[in-house]
Amino acid sequence: MSEKEVNTISHLLEVEQKASALTSQAQVDADKKIVAAKAQADSEFKSQYEKIVADYEKSYNEKIATLESNREKLVADYKSRIISSPQDKAAFNSYLDSLLRA
Repeated sequence: MSEKEVNTISHLLEVEQKASALTSQAQVDADKKIVAAKAQADSEFKSQYEKIVADYEKSYNEKIATLESNREKLVADYKSRIISSPQDKAAFNSYLDSLLRA
């Protein structure tokens, strides 16, 4: 082989090595960008997820408080009606006597 051919082949091998190094570096850079983008997406997802969960939990707790308040009011109203209802002790005692004598 002539010296010119050897130089050409050597030059081509050098260019190929540089291209391989550039390709490897590009892959490393791309991997870093992908990892950074995934981390950012995960962070945004977590933030939005926690916000949604907090909103639902707040709504849930408000509904529970409203229901508890309504229940307490209903129980108080029921107790008030029971206490204020007239009592006929004589009729009740008569009824108990009729049951016990039967």
